[in-house]
Formats: sequence, structure tokens, C-alpha cells
Amino acid sequence: MEAAASAADQGRRPAGDQIPAMNILMLGRWLPPARQPVRGTREYHFARHLARRHQLTLAFITDNQDVAGAISALRADFGDLEFSVVPRAWRSLSGALSLATGESCTLSYFRSEALRTRLADRLRQTRYDLVIVSSSTMIQYALDIDPSVPLLADFGVVDSEWWANQAATGAPGVSRFFRTEAARLRIAEGNAARRATRCVTATPEAAQIIRTLAPAASVVAIRDGVDMDAGDTRLRLGRVPTVVLNASARDGANLQETFAFCRAVLPALQSRVPGVRVVVTTRGPGARGPAGVDIEISSPGGDRRLFHSHTVVGAVGGEAPDMQACVLEPMAAGVPVVTTAAACRSLDARPGRDLRIADNPDDFISRVAELLEDRPLREELGAQGRRFVQENFSWNLSASRLAQIVDDMLHSSAGPEVPPRSIEAALEG
Repeated sequence: MEAAASAADQGRRPAGDQIPAMNILMLGRWLPPARQPVRGTREYHFARHLARRHQLTLAFITDNQDVAGAISALRADFGDLEFSVVPRAWRSLSGALSLATGESCTLSYFRSEALRTRLADRLRQTRYDLVIVSSSTMIQYALDIDPSVPLLADFGVVDSEWWANQAATGAPGVSRFFRTEAARLRIAEGNAARRATRCVTATPEAAQIIRTLAPAASVVAIRDGVDMDAGDTRLRLGRVPTVVLNASARDGANLQETFAFCRAVLPALQSRVPGVRVVVTTRGPGARGPAGVDIEISSPGGDRRLFHSHTVVGAVGGEAPDMQACVLEPMAAGVPVVTTAAACRSLDARPGRDLRIADNPDDFISRVAELLEDRPLREELGAQGRRFVQENFSWNLSASRLAQIVDDMLHSSAGPEVPPRSIEAALEG
């Protein structure tokens, strides 16, 4: 039922890179969802930075039977892989049965005795100085490892929070399923946080969740970095003035809020800038624009770099934009951004220099129109915004912060303060 990695997948790094400071076992997702590049994930950027000094072993589970290309990419960059491929149909049934019997279906779905055995063998053969777990699916394997080995847990945005959010927006019957899975997965996350020497999250909000699960845990937030090379600022799309509004979440309520904002500003904006093109980018598939409103919809499968030219203003409305997609990525591509004062403060950006702020429709129309009509101003703001992201939010900076934590752990003998509870014991109360 399970296919483990062959010995051929356990390559070694080039001879010139054979003196690592530490042996690190990284338990993560590693293979991203379809249509997302292997080299674009948070854990990949962190691993590439750590691999400059350390010897890494990457371990993961996948239910994708066609992984040859992704595996080749990982092997080329890191060499040493341990993974198991599980059949999707069987795992779906197994997960459903686990939920019925009181276990997290996420953990059950990604359980592999083949991988567990291989990891146990590797841990007997190799002295690992540190274990890093960066996915809730791999927590069960991290908790199997001798507690004397330091553990760094990177919770990202906290996987159980996704289930909790689905429960809040789903139909009653489905919401119960999501709520149950969120609660059961948080038991595992709490165990990992208590076992870990250090914990990392991607946002301050996620850090607070982990502190709630494990009050004694040492938690620090390291924001996702921005790929400075993803957007080609040299692209040109002609002379059509364009405004891009990024819907900051997948849920329909957020999208409807964005559409309402379009209806409020579009007539005056078209009057001020004739022929202006408005594009709404979404994070979920199948979105449709409102009837009678002259806007375009860009799905997740589209190449957003096509909007990143000097004839485009990336702009966001609303009170809580997704900083990564709505603000930082356009700025990194040299696109001038108009956003709220609250968003500007959260980034510690300088209004008028790094980006423009607008907290009501009238100000938004004025700021956007000014930028669309003034090419030198548009290019100056875009260039300064790109410098701001490069100096404050690049992946290299985020990865350097994680590397410093790893170095601190190397020189520290402190272990976990609270022993982990078993998932079964926690469920029993």
C-alpha cells in the first residue's frame, strides 16, 4: 500500500560542501499543491538558507503518484531525501474512519509505517543535531524522536486554523466536521509546541494561538519573505491604465466586499481616467464578477506578473488585506501600491514614499488617478516600494532570522520545559 523512497533518492551533496556545522532532519510538506513551484514555499527558502552551512535530510509524505519532476528538483538542491507515497483513495477512506473513531483525519491520512521505519533506521545510523518540523502532517513523526534531540517547530499560519476558519463559514453539517478536525489537530499542535525547544510562526496572530496551546512555549513570529525575482518589472502591456485589486482571502464574503468597493469607486475613477481597466485577482477558483460592473477577474492560475508593469497601479481596499499577496508582492515587482493607513503602519512603511494610503473611496480615487496620470511619480513610487521590500521583507532576511534561531539552539542546552501528552490521553481528557 505504501512506496518508500529508494536508496537512489538518498544522494549526497557535492564534495565541496561536505563539512556541515550540523546534521538537521527537516520534516515538512515539501511538495506543494498543484501549480505551485517546489522552490516557492516557506520551508524551501528556509532550507536553502540552512543548507549553506548544514547537512539536511528532507522527509515527507505525498499522495501524488506523479512526483518524479518535483523529487528531481528537491534532490538536485538537497540530495538527501526520505519520503513515502501513499495511495490517495485508500487514505481518504482511512481518514474518514479515523474521524469516526476519535482521531485527527489529517494525521491518519499522512501516516506511513514505511516512512516511520525508515526514519527510525536513519536516526539509529545518523546523529542528528536538530529536528525541524514545518507541517502538522509530520508532527506524529517528530514526536517519535528521542526528546534529547532539540526540536524546532515552524507552525506557519497554524494548520488547524484553516479547519477552524472553514467551520466558521461552512454549512452546519460540514462545519461540525471542520470544527472537530480543528480541535483534534490542535491537540497534536499543542503536543509539538510543548515538546519543541523553540517555536516559530508566520504571523503574530499565529504566535498567539501557539501560546494559547502551550503557554510555556518559546514562540517567535517570522513573516514569510517575498521573492524579489518573481515579478519582471521590465514587462510592458501597452498604454492601458490598469488598477489591480487583490481579494485578500478565499471566502465569498471578502470577494463581495471587494466587488462592493469596485462599484463604489469605478464610476468616478472612469470619469477621472477614461479607459481605465480594473482587474480583481482572486485566491479561489471559479469567481465571477458582479453583473453590470466593468471589471475583469484573474483566477489563481493566471500569471499575475502580467499586471506588474509601469502602467499598472496595484491597489487594495478593505481593513485587513493579505499583506503578502496584496501589498508586498506588487511592491517587490515595482508596482506602486495604494492601501490603508492601518496596513501601512503594520509594515512600518513611510506613507507617500514607500506607498500611498487611502482610507475612503474618495481618497482612493484621488491617489490612484494621480498615479495613473503621472508616469514619473508612478515609476518613482514603484522603485522605492521595491527597495523597501528588498531591505525589509526579502526571503533572505526571513531565512536569516530562522538561521539565527538554529544557531542559538546549537549553543543552548535547554530542553523542553513541559513533557508532551499523548494525543490519545488528551482526547480522553
